[in-house]
Amino acid sequence: MSDTPDPTPDPARGAPDARAAETRAVWARGGWMLVLLILFSIAQTLLVATAVLQFGWMLFTRAKNPHIADFGTRLGNWMAATARFQAVASDEKPFPWTEWK
Repeated sequence: MSDTPDPTPDPARGAPDARAAETRAVWARGGWMLVLLILFSIAQTLLVATAVLQFGWMLFTRAKNPHIADFGTRLGNWMAATARFQAVASDEKPFPWTEWK
């Protein structure tokens, strides 16, 4: 037996450069996931504030505020997109990388 490594690469392990790039990509995604986790927590607080504000508006005017309702819809869409990114169900990052919808 020789102490020299086998020069034939193992296809299951991949090239070292490709593995290093993949590892960097995973760490980068983890960083974005951490940032989005903090923003998601802030969004939860905003959602509660939006609900309280809309309830107060309806209590005094007997009608919903369409601007608050629209903001709530958009915030909910952002939270859903963020949850998909966090769960790795999607590679698309939410706003500000995509349109605020």
